[in-house]
Amino acid sequence: MENIKPIIELDLYLIRHGESHGNAGYGREDLTIKEANDPYLTEKGMTQAKAAGIHLASIDIDAFYSSGLLRAVQTAAEIIKKQSAEKALNIHPLLTEVGINPEYCGAGMDEICEICPTAILAPDVSENDPFVYHSNFDNEGEMFERAERIITHLRDRYKSGEKVAVVSHAAFMTFIVFWIMGFKEAVPAFDISFKNTGITRIIFYKEGTNKYGDIVFEYINDTAHYKIM
Repeated sequence: MENIKPIIELDLYLIRHGESHGNAGYGREDLTIKEANDPYLTEKGMTQAKAAGIHLASIDIDAFYSSGLLRAVQTAAEIIKKQSAEKALNIHPLLTEVGINPEYCGAGMDEICEICPTAILAPDVSENDPFVYHSNFDNEGEMFERAERIITHLRDRYKSGEKVAVVSHAAFMTFIVFWIMGFKEAVPAFDISFKNTGITRIIFYKEGTNKYGDIVFEYINDTAHYKIM
Protein backbone atom coordinates (compact mmCIF):
# COMPACT_ATOMS: atom_id res chain seq x y z
CA MET A 1 0.00 0.00 0.00
CA GLU A 2 2.84 2.39 0.80
CA ASN A 3 4.03 2.26 -2.82
CA ILE A 4 0.62 2.93 -4.38
CA LYS A 5 -0.04 6.53 -5.40
CA PRO A 6 -3.42 7.82 -4.17
CA ILE A 7 -5.74 8.53 -7.10
CA ILE A 8 -8.52 11.07 -6.53
CA GLU A 9 -11.68 10.40 -8.51
CA LEU A 10 -13.95 13.11 -7.07
CA ASP A 11 -13.14 16.11 -4.87
CA LEU A 12 -16.51 17.21 -3.49
CA TYR A 13 -17.27 20.56 -1.82
CA LEU A 14 -20.67 20.32 -0.13
CA ILE A 15 -21.96 23.79 0.81
CA ARG A 16 -25.03 24.93 2.71
CA HIS A 17 -26.78 28.02 1.34
CA GLY A 18 -26.39 31.42 3.03
CA GLU A 19 -28.82 32.74 5.60
CA SER A 20 -32.33 33.01 4.16
CA HIS A 21 -35.36 34.92 5.32
CA GLY A 22 -36.69 31.55 6.42
CA ASN A 23 -33.66 31.12 8.71
CA ALA A 24 -33.81 34.67 10.03
CA GLY A 25 -37.59 34.87 10.31
CA TYR A 26 -39.91 37.17 8.40
CA GLY A 27 -41.44 38.76 11.49
CA ARG A 28 -44.93 37.93 10.30
CA GLU A 29 -47.11 34.85 9.86
CA ASP A 30 -49.09 35.58 6.69
CA LEU A 31 -46.49 34.13 4.35
CA THR A 32 -47.17 33.12 0.77
CA ILE A 33 -46.42 29.51 -0.12
CA LYS A 34 -43.35 30.70 -1.99
CA GLU A 35 -42.06 32.77 0.94
CA ALA A 36 -42.53 29.82 3.29
CA ASN A 37 -40.85 27.25 1.05
CA ASP A 38 -38.51 29.19 -1.21
CA PRO A 39 -37.22 32.31 0.56
CA TYR A 40 -34.45 34.51 -0.79
CA LEU A 41 -31.21 35.16 1.04
CA THR A 42 -31.07 37.95 3.58
CA GLU A 43 -28.47 40.69 3.26
CA LYS A 44 -26.35 38.72 5.71
CA GLY A 45 -26.85 35.59 3.61
CA MET A 46 -25.64 37.38 0.50
CA THR A 47 -22.55 38.55 2.41
CA GLN A 48 -21.91 34.98 3.51
CA ALA A 49 -22.24 33.71 -0.06
CA LYS A 50 -19.86 36.36 -1.40
CA ALA A 51 -17.35 35.51 1.35
CA ALA A 52 -17.57 31.82 0.47
CA GLY A 53 -16.94 32.76 -3.16
CA ILE A 54 -13.82 34.70 -2.22
CA HIS A 55 -12.67 31.80 -0.04
CA LEU A 56 -13.06 29.33 -2.91
CA ALA A 57 -11.82 31.67 -5.66
CA SER A 58 -8.36 30.09 -5.78
CA ILE A 59 -9.88 26.66 -6.45
CA ASP A 60 -10.79 25.98 -10.06
CA ILE A 61 -14.13 24.24 -9.59
CA ASP A 62 -14.91 21.96 -12.53
CA ALA A 63 -18.67 21.72 -11.97
CA PHE A 64 -21.31 23.44 -9.86
CA TYR A 65 -24.62 21.98 -8.70
CA SER A 66 -27.48 23.31 -6.60
CA SER A 67 -31.08 22.57 -5.83
CA GLY A 68 -33.71 24.61 -7.64
CA LEU A 69 -34.59 26.49 -4.45
CA LEU A 70 -33.66 30.14 -4.78
CA ARG A 71 -31.55 30.44 -1.62
CA ALA A 72 -29.25 27.72 -2.95
CA VAL A 73 -29.18 29.24 -6.44
CA GLN A 74 -28.28 32.68 -5.05
CA THR A 75 -25.46 31.18 -2.99
CA ALA A 76 -24.07 29.21 -5.92
CA ALA A 77 -24.31 32.24 -8.20
CA GLU A 78 -22.18 34.36 -5.85
CA ILE A 79 -19.56 31.63 -5.59
CA ILE A 80 -19.48 31.22 -9.37
CA LYS A 81 -18.94 34.97 -9.82
CA LYS A 82 -15.59 34.66 -8.02
CA GLN A 83 -14.29 31.90 -10.28
CA SER A 84 -11.66 32.83 -12.87
CA ALA A 85 -13.89 31.67 -15.73
CA GLU A 86 -17.63 31.40 -16.34
CA LYS A 87 -19.10 28.17 -15.00
CA ALA A 88 -22.47 26.54 -15.58
CA LEU A 89 -24.74 25.84 -12.61
CA ASN A 90 -26.40 22.43 -12.84
CA ILE A 91 -29.84 22.48 -11.22
CA HIS A 92 -30.71 19.10 -9.73
CA PRO A 93 -34.08 18.45 -8.00
CA LEU A 94 -32.53 15.66 -5.89
CA LEU A 95 -30.81 18.38 -3.84
CA THR A 96 -34.14 19.87 -2.65
CA GLU A 97 -34.47 20.47 1.09
CA VAL A 98 -36.58 18.12 3.20
CA GLY A 99 -40.10 19.28 4.09
CA ILE A 100 -41.10 21.37 1.07
CA ASN A 101 -44.88 21.76 0.85
CA PRO A 102 -46.31 19.41 -1.82
CA GLU A 103 -48.33 22.33 -3.18
CA TYR A 104 -45.16 24.25 -4.03
CA CYS A 105 -43.75 23.28 -7.43
CA GLY A 106 -40.69 25.54 -7.47
CA ALA A 107 -39.80 28.88 -8.98
CA GLY A 108 -38.80 27.48 -12.36
CA MET A 109 -35.86 28.02 -14.68
CA ASP A 110 -36.88 31.50 -15.82
CA GLU A 111 -36.50 32.97 -12.35
CA ILE A 112 -33.40 30.87 -11.65
CA CYS A 113 -31.72 32.16 -14.81
CA GLU A 114 -32.41 35.74 -13.73
CA ILE A 115 -30.33 35.01 -10.64
CA CYS A 116 -27.71 32.84 -12.36
CA PRO A 117 -27.64 33.24 -16.16
CA THR A 118 -25.45 30.13 -16.55
CA ALA A 119 -28.00 27.85 -14.85
CA ILE A 120 -29.00 24.71 -16.73
CA LEU A 121 -30.78 21.49 -15.87
CA ALA A 122 -28.33 18.83 -14.70
CA PRO A 123 -27.44 16.19 -17.33
CA ASP A 124 -29.83 13.49 -16.12
CA VAL A 125 -32.76 15.87 -15.49
CA SER A 126 -35.42 16.49 -18.12
CA GLU A 127 -38.00 19.24 -18.39
CA ASN A 128 -40.67 16.65 -17.54
CA ASP A 129 -39.12 15.75 -14.18
CA PRO A 130 -40.40 17.28 -10.93
CA PHE A 131 -38.58 20.54 -10.30
CA VAL A 132 -38.50 20.02 -6.54
CA TYR A 133 -38.80 16.85 -4.46
CA HIS A 134 -41.46 16.73 -1.79
CA SER A 135 -40.57 14.71 1.28
CA ASN A 136 -40.78 14.86 5.05
CA PHE A 137 -38.63 13.93 8.02
CA ASP A 138 -40.75 10.87 8.83
CA ASN A 139 -39.47 8.95 5.82
CA GLU A 140 -35.75 8.51 6.45
CA GLY A 141 -35.51 5.71 3.88
CA GLU A 142 -36.60 8.08 1.13
CA MET A 143 -33.99 10.63 2.21
CA PHE A 144 -31.20 8.08 2.20
CA GLU A 145 -32.33 6.81 -1.21
CA ARG A 146 -32.24 10.35 -2.56
CA ALA A 147 -28.78 10.89 -1.07
CA GLU A 148 -27.58 7.71 -2.73
CA ARG A 149 -28.96 8.83 -6.09
CA ILE A 150 -27.21 12.22 -6.08
CA ILE A 151 -23.87 10.80 -4.93
CA THR A 152 -24.14 8.03 -7.52
CA HIS A 153 -24.85 10.65 -10.18
CA LEU A 154 -21.74 12.62 -9.21
CA ARG A 155 -19.46 9.60 -8.90
CA ASP A 156 -20.61 8.15 -12.22
CA ARG A 157 -20.01 11.44 -14.00
CA TYR A 158 -16.79 12.64 -12.33
CA LYS A 159 -14.00 10.10 -12.03
CA SER A 160 -10.86 11.98 -13.04
CA GLY A 161 -10.15 14.12 -10.00
CA GLU A 162 -12.71 16.81 -10.80
CA LYS A 163 -13.54 19.38 -8.15
CA VAL A 164 -17.32 19.64 -7.81
CA ALA A 165 -19.21 22.18 -5.65
CA VAL A 166 -22.72 21.27 -4.52
CA VAL A 167 -24.94 23.85 -2.81
CA SER A 168 -27.80 22.32 -0.86
CA HIS A 169 -29.66 22.54 2.45
CA ALA A 170 -28.94 21.64 6.06
CA ALA A 171 -31.38 18.76 6.56
CA PHE A 172 -30.74 17.07 3.23
CA MET A 173 -26.98 17.60 3.54
CA THR A 174 -27.16 15.66 6.80
CA PHE A 175 -28.59 12.67 4.95
CA ILE A 176 -25.93 12.97 2.25
CA VAL A 177 -23.11 13.03 4.80
CA PHE A 178 -24.58 10.21 6.89
CA TRP A 179 -25.04 8.08 3.76
CA ILE A 180 -21.42 8.65 2.76
CA MET A 181 -20.36 7.74 6.31
CA GLY A 182 -22.17 4.43 5.93
CA PHE A 183 -25.40 5.17 7.79
CA LYS A 184 -27.72 4.09 5.01
CA GLU A 185 -30.87 2.91 6.79
CA ALA A 186 -31.34 5.02 9.92
CA VAL A 187 -30.09 8.34 11.26
CA PRO A 188 -27.41 7.80 13.93
CA ALA A 189 -27.61 9.12 17.48
CA PHE A 190 -25.68 12.30 16.67
CA ASP A 191 -26.35 15.28 14.43
CA ILE A 192 -24.36 17.79 12.40
CA SER A 193 -25.31 21.45 12.70
CA PHE A 194 -24.42 22.82 9.29
CA LYS A 195 -23.84 26.57 9.41
CA ASN A 196 -24.97 28.87 6.60
CA THR A 197 -22.35 28.55 3.82
CA GLY A 198 -20.44 26.00 5.90
CA ILE A 199 -18.23 23.98 3.55
CA THR A 200 -17.65 20.23 3.85
CA ARG A 201 -14.92 18.72 1.69
CA ILE A 202 -15.07 15.01 0.90
CA ILE A 203 -12.50 13.27 -1.29
CA PHE A 204 -13.35 10.03 -3.08
CA TYR A 205 -10.30 7.98 -4.03
CA LYS A 206 -9.99 5.14 -6.50
CA GLU A 207 -10.60 1.98 -4.55
CA GLY A 208 -7.53 0.74 -2.71
CA THR A 209 -5.17 3.55 -3.67
CA ASN A 210 -5.31 5.63 -0.47
CA LYS A 211 -3.96 4.12 2.76
CA TYR A 212 -6.37 6.22 4.84
CA GLY A 213 -9.48 4.89 3.10
CA ASP A 214 -11.39 5.27 -0.13
CA ILE A 215 -13.46 8.20 1.24
CA VAL A 216 -11.83 10.91 3.33
CA PHE A 217 -13.54 13.85 5.03
CA GLU A 218 -10.97 16.65 4.80
CA TYR A 219 -13.17 18.94 6.90
CA ILE A 220 -16.79 19.35 7.90
CA ASN A 221 -18.72 22.62 8.17
CA ASP A 222 -15.77 24.96 7.63
CA THR A 223 -16.70 28.62 8.13
CA ALA A 224 -13.22 30.16 7.95
CA HIS A 225 -14.54 32.59 5.33
CA TYR A 226 -16.68 34.31 7.98
CA LYS A 227 -13.57 36.28 9.03
CA ILE A 228 -13.59 38.20 5.75
CA MET A 229 -17.23 39.29 6.05
